[in-house]
Amino acid sequence: MLTERQKIILELIVDDFLEVMTPISSNYLLNKYQFNVSSATIRNDMAALEQEGYLVKVHTSSGRMPSRKALKYYIEELKYEIIQDPPQPIEFNTPVDNTKNFTQSLATSISERLGHLTQVSLTDEDERIKGMYITPLTDSAGIAIIVLDTGNIKQLPVKTGRGVTVEDLSKLSNFFNNLLMDKRLGDSRLILNENTVVPTEIRHLFDQLSTQINAAIVKPRRTVGHAGFSFLLKDMKDELDTLEHIYEDIESESLQQTVEQLSSNDVNIYFGDELDDSYKSISVITTNFDYSGLSGNLMVIGPELMGYKHVINLLHSFKKGV
Repeated sequence: MLTERQKIILELIVDDFLEVMTPISSNYLLNKYQFNVSSATIRNDMAALEQEGYLVKVHTSSGRMPSRKALKYYIEELKYEIIQDPPQPIEFNTPVDNTKNFTQSLATSISERLGHLTQVSLTDEDERIKGMYITPLTDSAGIAIIVLDTGNIKQLPVKTGRGVTVEDLSKLSNFFNNLLMDKRLGDSRLILNENTVVPTEIRHLFDQLSTQINAAIVKPRRTVGHAGFSFLLKDMKDELDTLEHIYEDIESESLQQTVEQLSSNDVNIYFGDELDDSYKSISVITTNFDYSGLSGNLMVIGPELMGYKHVINLLHSFKKGV
């Protein structure tokens, strides 16, 4: 359990280290912040923080640097402070004549402000399925009605055959609803292609309608802009394998897909190996946002030892101003 003074010392060490990128000593803290205690007391507190795993001793220096445990503590404190005292919104003067110009211009603007690789993506809103109803029209044909959360309705013809009963269609409707209710329309292809155990009496209808649903799905369109690869190259020049993996995963949208599964409307911070074992010594800071009816994601990628306060504050300000 950290004392209040140790918490203050830890936050100051992390804050200053991320600014100057040199180990922080007890004398440095005393000279800068004028603690009303002795140098020995500060050294003892720093030793206790090291023993708890928050600080790392640098053998070539009398100072210490923060561990990942310290970074996580610092980040959580930052997020709490932002909740208590939200930053002012920032509006970016970016062209909005089309989404490609918007994403690229916004990525460039944020990257230049932060000095980090930045990606902005916008995706057409993917509708959710609220219900499916299959109704007979004739002895050999019916219609499947898919109701979406946007109010849109999709209608698909179904060849039922003369042996199909109203009860079979009811079973089929219930089966599809159990599988797809509240799922994104774009995810239904994957769900339907899984090895689902389907009752024998409706199997042929299930296969037929699954094929029609898959054919009717239009994959949501995504527009991506990114800027600042040179910043990451400069910061991570000794981590060529990580740079190669990051570049490939951005181009293939693999990183985007990974982040989408984890991100929320909050500002989220992930250390690289929490996303992929091949990402060494990086951090990904990301948040979702809405813009003109489109779903957006903003991602900032930099070294694990980056200026989190500036980045997190800017992302919160951006979310308020967008």
